[in-house]
Amino acid sequence: MVHREPIVTAPSAPLAAPAGRPGALRAHRVLGVLGMLGAPGLLSFGWSPPAKTDLGANLLMLAYLAGWACSAVGLRRLRATGRGRGARALFAVQILGLALAATQQLQDQARRRPLGDAFYLASDMAWPFSHLFMLAVFAAVWRAGVWTGWRRWTPLACGLALPLTFAAAAAGVPYPGAVFAVGTAAAFLALGLAVYTARPRAPAA
Repeated sequence: MVHREPIVTAPSAPLAAPAGRPGALRAHRVLGVLGMLGAPGLLSFGWSPPAKTDLGANLLMLAYLAGWACSAVGLRRLRATGRGRGARALFAVQILGLALAATQQLQDQARRRPLGDAFYLASDMAWPFSHLFMLAVFAAVWRAGVWTGWRRWTPLACGLALPLTFAAAAAGVPYPGAVFAVGTAAAFLALGLAVYTARPRAPAA
């Protein structure tokens, strides 16, 4: 009688890691938390214009921009604005605008304009441009269709903060800056929350 050894097969590893692996998900949550932490950065500037330019004010504005940038990176990692060249270009323009806006605070803190008045003006204009550019981000999110429900509306809320401020000023609201401060805090808080709670559909690249 021939004795045969039992055949033991090891379980095969999956060919591809499942979407939404824990490491990728944690990265999105960190970005979302940072986005939410930076969102209230402008709240103290809406009640007593003109805006301050001391160290505390500049740090708060830089924190606001940093939180916003984290949410933008989260949007990109989640591919909420799409996957093609257009989405990459949109992200590049957005990050460039935020970086340019940040240089204004650095120049204000140093009380110098080493690159000249034209560059300072460009950095100053990057603030309203970046806020209005969120309308283009919303259009990309809507077209991509990755986000549904309340999440897809958060970039629109961010983009409408500045036009609503202009409307409040035209209507004679006593503190139109407060509309902007509260509006940006609420909108970017919602955007950070959307990034935090979203689940990636594919491994982040």
